[in-house]
Amino acid sequence: MSFSVDTVFVWVTDLDRSVQWYSSFGIEAGPGYGDWQPMVVDGNVSFALHQGERPDGPSTGGTAFLVPNLEAEIARLANVDVHPVDAEITDTGVSKFTTYRDPDGNDVQLLER
Repeated sequence: MSFSVDTVFVWVTDLDRSVQWYSSFGIEAGPGYGDWQPMVVDGNVSFALHQGERPDGPSTGGTAFLVPNLEAEIARLANVDVHPVDAEITDTGVSKFTTYRDPDGNDVQLLER
């Protein structure tokens, strides 16, 4: 199985303040989705801000890896004793994903569009 990076997101406590700060770099906000704000960047990787409480652990960022079949990948990883943080799959209507944590507590998501 090969992976490609789909989305890099950063947790923020004040979405409007963070959008303004990133816009100073020339990174503008795209259409928002509640507490999740995609930012307009070039390339094949998306960048987004997510407002909410900072997750436990030292990292405030996360990486979402695009997979063609989320359920199959969850099953494959379970066979090697790697399990998501929560057994539920989140379905946003645009994508569905589940979250894992690496050994350092960083969030890593598997995402299917």
